[in-house]
Amino acid sequence: MGLGKTYVCSEKMKQLNAPYNLLICQKSKIKDWAEHFKLYYDYNVVIYKNQTIESIPEHSVIIINYDLVWRRLQLKQLRNFTLILDESQYIKNETSKRSKFILSLNPTNVILLSGTPTGGRYEELWTQVRLLGWNISKKAFYNHYTIIEMIDVGGFKIPVVVGYKNVDRLKEKLKSYGAVFMKSDEVLDLPEQVEQIITAQNTKEYKMFKKIESSQ
Repeated sequence: MGLGKTYVCSEKMKQLNAPYNLLICQKSKIKDWAEHFKLYYDYNVVIYKNQTIESIPEHSVIIINYDLVWRRLQLKQLRNFTLILDESQYIKNETSKRSKFILSLNPTNVILLSGTPTGGRYEELWTQVRLLGWNISKKAFYNHYTIIEMIDVGGFKIPVVVGYKNVDRLKEKLKSYGAVFMKSDEVLDLPEQVEQIITAQNTKEYKMFKKIESSQ
């Protein structure tokens, strides 16, 4: 948080100047994004539910959540648009319906936003890099950048990622496809931290635990 991803994204989107813009985010963030574009830009803001593509005017930002997007097949008809994924790690599972649907779209431009694109697991980048235009197979990606061991589980051996390799090469490759790596210490003005103390009554189990702990 505090890296200014929202503003970086919207300014890049404006610079790309596609006739349409499709933003996919969490349901809880739809209102925030809509208010952002209404306050700072002059786009037509469309919170997409059941509208027809033909009824949406140019110079629009179409906003929809991850849980609904794959149920709106008409979005596959959208052309000449910039696709924006807020919290792009939501498509890390390539077998999920949302990931399959989003990967089947035909955007002119792609913007991915995430504070935790991998969660510490580089293999979770594969679907995201494919969306950015890096046409690498899953097998090749794993062979180049992960260390895999066969682990025995109940008599069956399954492949498990136990480490990573060529990480610097991976980062350079990501940069070549437009990745921008930012750290919180690179930001001049972070939001002020607010500490909120919430008191709660101890349970009888906790009191019993503390009593046993103090007697040992």
